[in-house]
Amino acid sequence: MTDAEENRKFLLKSSIFRDLPPEKLDELARTVQSKVARPNEIIFNEGDLPDAFYIIGSGRVRIFVSHKDRMERELSVRGPGDHFGEVALLAGDTRTTNAESLVETQLVVLSKEQFDSLLRDYPHLSRNFVREMRGWLLKDQEIIEEEADAVVRASRVFWFDFVLVIGVSILLAITFNFSNPYGIPLIPERPEPVASISASAAMEDYRQGQTLIVDAMPNNFYRKRHIKGAVNMPVALFDIVYLMSFPEAEKDKKIVVYGNTISRPYDLEIAGKLLLRGHQDVKVLDGGLRAWEADGYPVEQEAAR
Repeated sequence: MTDAEENRKFLLKSSIFRDLPPEKLDELARTVQSKVARPNEIIFNEGDLPDAFYIIGSGRVRIFVSHKDRMERELSVRGPGDHFGEVALLAGDTRTTNAESLVETQLVVLSKEQFDSLLRDYPHLSRNFVREMRGWLLKDQEIIEEEADAVVRASRVFWFDFVLVIGVSILLAITFNFSNPYGIPLIPERPEPVASISASAAMEDYRQGQTLIVDAMPNNFYRKRHIKGAVNMPVALFDIVYLMSFPEAEKDKKIVVYGNTISRPYDLEIAGKLLLRGHQDVKVLDGGLRAWEADGYPVEQEAAR
């Protein structure tokens, strides 16, 4: 097998590049570099300038950060078909993590120039990257929620994950502003006053399929119980979920936002953000999920994982 054929095989393992035109895939296979990393070889360090994007053909790479006290925190382990190194390239900043091969690892290496050219010629690739980073962000949010439960029991809090979520959120905003015409406002505007709606009135529109229901609760509460068909949109993930779930939404479609009674400030914030996005008929459900359930209206629970 020639180097180009092997590179093409490795490129096809990555979900990011599978939908590239065959001729572009062939061109990349001929022009990208191949690299074999020895076991425990550092591929890049925190603070390095971003000069390449990597796809793993075989082997494993761990992504980690180092603290000032020389303690390390492992963020993930990547295997065949996975990629890494795109965050700094998308943000246009220095590396924020370290990458180390765990075993002998074959890598396909795209230079910064090749990476930038791909995003310029195929803007949908940016959305592929953002979709994956959204998954990482949801995972980090779940970790934070689990650790928050532990705080109540043990009076401890791990701040790193919170900082990580904030950092990734900013990165996603920058990336979306680069690749999406709607953009993400980094400085929030003042929302308009939000009207309320009773459970019975909301149910009438719900039965007729005229209303989009938005659940403003954190993801772990949403999984436990939510209004049937509701879209989960926590405050921390509003911009990402909006762009992923509302691409074709009609601005005049009715939207009802709900949560729990104690989460009403978040419900109002989500509703206000939707109004700022140009949606004309947004209301907050009086009494939240409890009122909906009390009237016997449909709810569902995701299967336990």
